[in-house]
Amino acid sequence: MCIEVETDDLRMVIDPSVALGPRRYGLRPHRVERERLKELALKVEEAARDADLLIVTHYHYDHHDTGKKISVEIYDGKILIIKDPENNINPSQRFVRAPRFLKTVRERVRELHIGDGNEFKFRGTLIKFSKPVFHGINDKLGYVIEVLVSHGGETFIYSSDVEGPPHKDQLEFMLVEEPDLMVVDGPLTYMLGRRFPEEMLESSLANLMKLVREARPRKLVLDHHLLRDLNYREHLAPVYEIAGDYGVKVLTAAELLGVEPLLLEARRKELYERERAEEAEEAEGEEGEE
Repeated sequence: MCIEVETDDLRMVIDPSVALGPRRYGLRPHRVERERLKELALKVEEAARDADLLIVTHYHYDHHDTGKKISVEIYDGKILIIKDPENNINPSQRFVRAPRFLKTVRERVRELHIGDGNEFKFRGTLIKFSKPVFHGINDKLGYVIEVLVSHGGETFIYSSDVEGPPHKDQLEFMLVEEPDLMVVDGPLTYMLGRRFPEEMLESSLANLMKLVREARPRKLVLDHHLLRDLNYREHLAPVYEIAGDYGVKVLTAAELLGVEPLLLEARRKELYERERAEEAEEAEGEEGEE
């Protein structure tokens, strides 16, 4: 999930990449998904080229790119802050993905910094990073770093991929009093009962409700993993309810931008069924003309 943040004196892009779920319902990405991916890749590349600073919170391909979909030229002359590539990291990222990424960008960037647990001041903009926390319910998928950006009394927080958050240590960094905007990736409900146990959903809901009560963000964006589920609102009903009580506006990223969520991956089966129906109708029409 890529985020662009701009303050009066700094423009940054967090996790400049795009990706599609390779298989869903046993189906590869639909043509509509692939076309949308290309459109968004161009937007991410354009934003990253114009940025002063880039951040990579971990080394999954939907959060960094080595030139396959987005040009590596976006890193030229930039300040780059990354997840520590050697500590608190799983084997696939430590020995394959992070080294490959760094080999690609190291000579391009102007400055390279480790984010984990650190903070940076760029003129009037403060950027703070959490200590590494689980990508999800355990360390199987590695660790991520959460991001806080503060400038002129306004605060933005980005969870990266905590998949909930199901654990208290993933929540702690986000419990900042009344941030203006918070982007949280939400629980992995589309894998509920499989890779994401019921008890992890329960703890995620409890933590999100605590976030609403104690941090009281003006706007809480829940997106990324959560929107891979058509029934995401039903799963998060308690969060929406308590948010209303505390005056917290809960949105998807699309709704924040004033557009309807497309949920293309969650609708992949529907996209293929519609395409087959259209092809069958077209074939019948051609037979009728003969």
